[in-house]
Amino acid sequence: MSLPRLVLRAGRTSASFATRPFSVQTSARSAAQATYKAPAQGVNRTYDEALKIIAEDKARRLSDIKKLQDKVAQLAKAAPSATKDAEIASLKDQIFKQESYAEINDPEIQWQFKNGQIDMSKAVFRYMKSKQFQRETLPIIQQRITQMFVVPDLLGPFTPSVNVQLDFGPGAAAPSAKPLTGDNYFETGSYLLPGKTIQEPRINVTSFHPDQKLYTVALVDPDMPDVENESFKQQLHWLIANVPLSATQTDVTKDNANVILDYLPPHPPKGTKYHRYTLLVAEQPNGGQDKVEMDQSRISRETTLSELCEAYKLDVKGLTFFRQVWDKDVSKIYTDILKQDEPVFGKQPKVDDLLDETGQKKKKYVNL
Repeated sequence: MSLPRLVLRAGRTSASFATRPFSVQTSARSAAQATYKAPAQGVNRTYDEALKIIAEDKARRLSDIKKLQDKVAQLAKAAPSATKDAEIASLKDQIFKQESYAEINDPEIQWQFKNGQIDMSKAVFRYMKSKQFQRETLPIIQQRITQMFVVPDLLGPFTPSVNVQLDFGPGAAAPSAKPLTGDNYFETGSYLLPGKTIQEPRINVTSFHPDQKLYTVALVDPDMPDVENESFKQQLHWLIANVPLSATQTDVTKDNANVILDYLPPHPPKGTKYHRYTLLVAEQPNGGQDKVEMDQSRISRETTLSELCEAYKLDVKGLTFFRQVWDKDVSKIYTDILKQDEPVFGKQPKVDDLLDETGQKKKKYVNL
């Protein structure tokens, strides 16, 4: 079922109603105006006619919603089965879309969305935020995790369905980083300063499901040197399980969750290239309805993401990451927080085949 798109402009006929999204062309867009002020009716016949069409469409969709809800109620009485669950899920998805379509062309809803007055308990705003995420944010995330090889170095190909943002406070991003609007969020893949990420960040997860689900949150560095194997290994910097989240509950808090591993400040060792500190949000089993009991004695800083996902049936739904390189603040982190000697890495010295074991130049000719 297609979504009607209306244009309310003077001089247009109703034949053009299905061509472009509705746009509120009033001074209500001004940031100084805190509430929506509806244009006067009886001034523009096109506008009045469009409101009438919107009202009729909404009434029809509300009637369809009632029928779909009746079908869900009938199915709920049937014996449990996979087919029943699939049908109910499909009907609920149809209800969600109809609720969204019923209000999306309302001028007040459009104004509220454009001015940040968004109530995520309403289906129409969840729908609009979801589409905005898919259109504006998701392409950047997918580009960055592909360009910088977070996929496949850390996990297999996937499409994020929730928006994850970190706030380390003001001044955390390097001067070259592109800030996002609101709070101290930064664009995925930005460089952050080690001295500004010593304290754990505030995590915000925008999901689009109204019901509460449980997630596991992990911060992973896939770029720690593995000297023995001459490769790289993962380091687990933070692990929190059983985090409740929904469209209206977006902040990750430790109050109602289980901290498995405390936050370990990022500390890219001297001599290594940039590290990709990746924060992942994974849905727990049974569609996020089941709690997980993690055995802390079996989880260490060297536990890998794949091991966690396999052991606890976790399904990654979203991520963000930032990059860091060594600076003098990292030395302080090793001394003051980690309480250990700072390692220094570098390339093996080049072997010169023209020098002998004493460092002297080999003779070109020798007596045999």
